[in-house]
Amino acid sequence: MIQSSRRLLCWAVVVGVLLGAGCNRSPEAKKARYLERGDAYYSQQKYREAVIEYRNALQIDQANIHAMQRLGLAYFQLGEITQSYPLLLKTKELAPKDTETRLKLGTMFLAGGKPAEAREEAAFVLQQDPKNFEALLLWVGTANTSEELAEAIDRFEQKRADFGEMARFHMALGALYLRKQNPEKAEQAFQEAIAKEPRSIEAHTLLGNFYLAKKDTAQAEREFKIAADIAPAGSPSRITLADLYVLLNRREEAKQVLAEITKEAPDFLPAWRRTAQIALGEKRYEDGLTALDVLLKKNPGDLDGHLLRGQIYREQKETGAAISEFQQVLKLEPKSAPALYQLALTHIQTGDLQQAKAELTEVKANAPNMVDARLLLAELNMRAGATEAAVEDLENVIEQQPKLTQAYVLLGAAYLAKKEVSKATETYRQFSQQAPKDPRGPYFIGVSLQAQGKTGEARKAYADALALGPEFLEPLAQLVALDFNEKKSEAALERVQQQIRLVPQSARFQNLLARVHLARGEGEAAEAAYLKATALDPQLFDSYLGLGHLYAQTKRYDEALAKMEQALTVNPKNISAYMLTGIIHEQRADIPKARVAYEKVLELNPRFGPAANNLAYIYSEHGGDKEKALTLAQTAKELLPEDPRVTDTLAWILYKRGIYERSLSLLKESIEKLGDNAEVQYHYGMALYKTGNRQAAKEALTKALGLSPAFPGAEEAKQTLAELP
Repeated sequence: MIQSSRRLLCWAVVVGVLLGAGCNRSPEAKKARYLERGDAYYSQQKYREAVIEYRNALQIDQANIHAMQRLGLAYFQLGEITQSYPLLLKTKELAPKDTETRLKLGTMFLAGGKPAEAREEAAFVLQQDPKNFEALLLWVGTANTSEELAEAIDRFEQKRADFGEMARFHMALGALYLRKQNPEKAEQAFQEAIAKEPRSIEAHTLLGNFYLAKKDTAQAEREFKIAADIAPAGSPSRITLADLYVLLNRREEAKQVLAEITKEAPDFLPAWRRTAQIALGEKRYEDGLTALDVLLKKNPGDLDGHLLRGQIYREQKETGAAISEFQQVLKLEPKSAPALYQLALTHIQTGDLQQAKAELTEVKANAPNMVDARLLLAELNMRAGATEAAVEDLENVIEQQPKLTQAYVLLGAAYLAKKEVSKATETYRQFSQQAPKDPRGPYFIGVSLQAQGKTGEARKAYADALALGPEFLEPLAQLVALDFNEKKSEAALERVQQQIRLVPQSARFQNLLARVHLARGEGEAAEAAYLKATALDPQLFDSYLGLGHLYAQTKRYDEALAKMEQALTVNPKNISAYMLTGIIHEQRADIPKARVAYEKVLELNPRFGPAANNLAYIYSEHGGDKEKALTLAQTAKELLPEDPRVTDTLAWILYKRGIYERSLSLLKESIEKLGDNAEVQYHYGMALYKTGNRQAAKEALTKALGLSPAFPGAEEAKQTLAELP
């Protein structure tokens, strides 16, 4: 019997183990393990590990409130607000009395510019727990008006007995005094916070920000370094120190801080993001992509990571890859304003302005406070001629943000486009009032006054702009143009020379000086000024182009081509440089090289009329695709219908195809404007000859040979004349 009982006991144990194993494999058991591990990681502040466990739990039970809340809180602690917000919002819906969730949501509302919503969350928590310090902090943080700030300070001071030993109490009090514009008491409060808790990361960071606002960067750096030294490697305080170095243009030190973070705490994703952001700003695109590869491998759903990668792809002109990244963000967050905005910028780059407008319109609907998108939409509307829509949008933006100077700039331009010049002037005056030290204010006032014909007032406004910004080119260029309009070229020259004496290192002023010399017929002086401009700024494209034109006009073709090579080094996709290169090669009768240059222009812009015209002529006259020659000539005529040279090219191609009547009709247009051009007269004469008007043909061909005995086709003209009576 005993043995039997033992056998039963052993069997029971076996059954228990098997049942236990079966339970461990059940979804509920798995969920319980995920939640248990997630909670353990969360309590140890290992938020990245906690995220993985909570996400696993939610895959089993999508409505699990605990997993949803803790996942939202973990994301919040990691600074990944875009992922935290929807989770906590859903948690509030399912568990409206959870104060921790309500507090974090209130914090996000406050950071997102929604103080009323934040105050509501704080009030709810304080109603549940009047001594909740976090809720008190949030409530006072929503104070905006002077009266509200005074009330908040009074309420806070009344709590000194309860919270006076806490550093955070003094930090919050200092922040309130700062908002009340009492920096002395604010600094005193921040220092008291550090006295209470010398190793408080937050206190040192806050005091550092205080000094940074005062432009005391040395003191700010000291506080940020103390905070960074106290903080663990994977801490926002380290990022703050790196950001300070970026602000101070000490990028190598910033990169060193970030490198230390990514080495010591490779799972701290904000450091990888900031590394990629700095690389993007420095155009080190491959380094940025490398950092983002690490980031997105650790968290494939990182929205900011995809946004950054899309921006890098756009900078690399890989627009398809960029669009794919932004669309990936929109799959995860369909109304993401940053993704829609970046997508719009990419579509502008591809030339799809309608799609860009559609995306910006959606941004405006979803995130009306995203000013950059509103301004860009207004700009696109202006380009499309929809100035009414632009004006309405810009007026709304200015009403919301009256200190946003760029909105005044665009609104003034919109009024100018509508010919409402007095409104433009008033808008620019408002801009000048908002930014009295910005030289653009009086400059734009000058532009609008000039549009009204008030030249004297415009001159004064331009002079005021130069007084505020001695290096500002545009008002100087306007004054020079006014001088030339009044036949005062000597005054224009002296004006530019005087400004150069004030700003001797300005390459753009030297470039303007060169143009003044050219207008006065002083080629050598122009060349010297252009050369000085390129010496001062080797990246100044306009000066290379100016030298190229100058050398080409004086038949110094080798020097002109050399300057175009330099220009294309600065800007490899500049159509003007390729166009001038083609013209120079054509003038030197180097047709193959001219053809290559014109083909490059059309590769960059298939509807660039001058290149289409010149390439059509080369294909027609020097061997090439005759059908393509006709197509190009027709395109050029469509784009430049009034240009007699373009008309002549199309007419001559039609002549060679035996379409004489149409050719003659077109040549009649050209001859009216280019009657002194030997080649056009020759073309006209041959078309007259083929259509049977022999006397007129004889007169045209005789005139052509009289203008030049050596134009292309001169021999045929002589032979045809010999056949005519």
